[in-house]
Amino acid sequence: MKRVAILGPAGSGKSRLARELAEILDLPVVHLDGLFWRPGWVPMADPEWAAVQRREAGRETWIADGLQEDRRTPVLWLDAADTIVFIDASPLACVWRIAKRRLESTSGPEVPTAKPAPYYRALPKVLAFTWQYRTRARAGLLAELSRRGQLQHVVVLRSDDDRRRFLEDAKAQ
Repeated sequence: MKRVAILGPAGSGKSRLARELAEILDLPVVHLDGLFWRPGWVPMADPEWAAVQRREAGRETWIADGLQEDRRTPVLWLDAADTIVFIDASPLACVWRIAKRRLESTSGPEVPTAKPAPYYRALPKVLAFTWQYRTRARAGLLAELSRRGQLQHVVVLRSDDDRRRFLEDAKAQ
């Protein structure tokens, strides 16, 4: 594994998995949210975002964290990856993790420098996004990963046990 693309809904544990895998494989993590979002949660313009993605995906090794199917489909990253990991977490688990993170005021390296909106204002968007991911994006993504599984190593993680086994397999390599 030299180029790993990690997919999944918000709150699924993409950043955590990326950090754990990076430690095991000694690979750099590309936090796409940190690149895409400018201070104040202002998105990067499309042409600039495309150039940044081409530059980052062109590197020899990486773990790409933060691929969002609703944000300019990550085909570039999927095509460049030798391993694709999809965290197929339940919407309830995702919402719980997001709520916990917000209530604890913790953030990772992928968060923009500006404070997020108060949780009570962000909650409806989070719930809608999580539900839409499960009902709209997931089926298409699973079909795409099934097709890619013939040429690339594709892993679907549905539980913490799956995640632990995947990391143990990575250590064994």
